[in-house]
Amino acid sequence: MGRIKKAVRTIIESGIDPFIEGKKNFESQSEEVEKLARKRLQFCLSCEYFKDEPIKAFKVEDKSLPEASGKYCEECGCVLSYKLRQSIQPCEKWQEKK
Repeated sequence: MGRIKKAVRTIIESGIDPFIEGKKNFESQSEEVEKLARKRLQFCLSCEYFKDEPIKAFKVEDKSLPEASGKYCEECGCVLSYKLRQSIQPCEKWQEKK
């Protein structure tokens, strides 16, 4: 499935709220949100769905988390810098393994 189709599918299934919250939190960069995003990123770095964003217009420069710059989640199509900072639809892979 193409990059845009995955993003649209996610928005249809989950709504636009996770994207809006993630973008807002990315822009505000509160210390608490950034700490959680750094923790979540550690799971993403080794995930098979952690990919380079193929669409130039969708690339986000993440100065706080440079490893997330220009990345997206291939599974759901979300811009990684926003996904890491939203709480509405957390990734199941972020759950600590017991």
